Amino acid sequence: MNARNIRWDKKATGLLIFVVLMISVTASAEEKKPGQVQFSNSCSTGVQETFNRAITLLHSFEYPETTKLFKEIINEDPDCAMAYWGGAMSIWHPLWAPPGKSDLESGASLLAIAEQLESTARESSYIDALKAFFSSNDVQSHRERAREYESRMSGVYSNNLQDPEAAMFYALSLLASADPRDKSYAHQFKSAGLLNWVRASQPTHPGVLHYLIHSYDYPGLAHLALDAAMTYAEAAPDSAHAQHMPSHIFTRLGLWDRSLSSNHDSTRSAAEYTVSAHLPGHYDEGLHSIDYLMYAMLQTGRDDEAQQLLVRLGNIKKTDTENFKVAFTYASAPARYALERRMWKEASQLRHVREDFAWKDFPWAQSIHFFARGIGSARSKQPEKAAQDLVIIKDILANLPPATPAYFRAQVEVHVESVQSWILLAKGDQEGALFQAAAAADREDAVDKHPVTPGEVLPARELYADMLLEVGNDAQALEQYEAVLAVSPNRLNALTGAAHAAKRLGNTWLAGQYRATVLAQTRSANGSRVGLGNMRNPSQ
Repeated sequence: MNARNIRWDKKATGLLIFVVLMISVTASAEEKKPGQVQFSNSCSTGVQETFNRAITLLHSFEYPETTKLFKEIINEDPDCAMAYWGGAMSIWHPLWAPPGKSDLESGASLLAIAEQLESTARESSYIDALKAFFSSNDVQSHRERAREYESRMSGVYSNNLQDPEAAMFYALSLLASADPRDKSYAHQFKSAGLLNWVRASQPTHPGVLHYLIHSYDYPGLAHLALDAAMTYAEAAPDSAHAQHMPSHIFTRLGLWDRSLSSNHDSTRSAAEYTVSAHLPGHYDEGLHSIDYLMYAMLQTGRDDEAQQLLVRLGNIKKTDTENFKVAFTYASAPARYALERRMWKEASQLRHVREDFAWKDFPWAQSIHFFARGIGSARSKQPEKAAQDLVIIKDILANLPPATPAYFRAQVEVHVESVQSWILLAKGDQEGALFQAAAAADREDAVDKHPVTPGEVLPARELYADMLLEVGNDAQALEQYEAVLAVSPNRLNALTGAAHAAKRLGNTWLAGQYRATVLAQTRSANGSRVGLGNMRNPSQ
């Protein structure tokens, strides 16, 4: 169909959708210089540079920017079908939280316009594939729609083997539809195979580097993406998300100094972007990086710096947008700061850094807060107070929306079992406590972590190891600490716990090895961390 035969009201509808999406983003696009991406399309010559830049940033999940850029293209060339496709892709956010009903409706409206515009067979296949994801506004059908999109993208790839971008978006669809409980990582390995094929000819393609990190962001696989992680920030040096992404791999491998550097760069870029884009609140990517930065600081004993970071977080009174990443960081950062330092009474008295945040929209994040309080109360011998927090967590679990992602639901279940286990121990039921703690650890291990977090706020298996050590079962405690370290190398409290358990077992050589690692890792430590004094004085 010729584009000029399409009624103006359809074009106006598409533009109106973009206006609604962009109410909070008023500035022109910030200059970014990632690796070069070329996406062949039939749009007018005048929009080609903007289109390729939008695709480049789409591969780095810079969605506020891509939304603006595709809107600019539509304004200049309303007959560009793929600009409407790009607008819909900017709504989905495949590896983040599922879009809501209104977002799904906006994406469907954009694609309805796109399919009536003149396009090539290849472009039509991209549009048709994405229509599968936006085929319903029922948020509960998210996984089914993601799988159907993946199936159609397989066809797009098969029919366009000369198109590296088809391979890229198919690889991303595999990651988006992967089952978080599938420990064979079949989708992730298939995705990586496609990405490495593209990388052979485009070694600094930002999508290749970015998606490889996500493909291998799992215990035992992270080393396969180390080279991609090292390269990615250089390929997109002024992208907050790109600078942050290498820290996923650095965190998995316990490379804390590299993670600190990556997230310092990212938080700085996010702050600069907030100003340059005239955002009404702090860029949300900055908060995501703050959580990873907090985690790395606490693993190296930089407690004074972590406290300053917590103050900085508390001074952020509004973000753009206030989404699941923001909710997670507001809940997790203060919880980590107290729990990692093993300041149990302090944890029992935690208050939100943002009391006015819309916590009701993110109940699973609210659970983190009460989990930290409950663990703090139980471990500071206040079981009655912990029981009050446990009641709240159980209520949160009972009322989680059906569409809650599997990881977040599993975490709330783990919070219930973990707090309950320490309450039982405080009340003298050692057998029941250990049973519950072990169950929580197994439940947590069954579901891979979500990219929103560098690691669980306090690993359930580490809590189980702590409990075993506390009741004098040193051999099993050491075994559990080592299980934690196998999936989370160089976790500081697991290292110190393993050192204490080994020493109590009389294995002075192993205790010395763990102690040496702790001392090297905390050489820049500040503050006064519980347990580190013993590491520095082996006679204690």
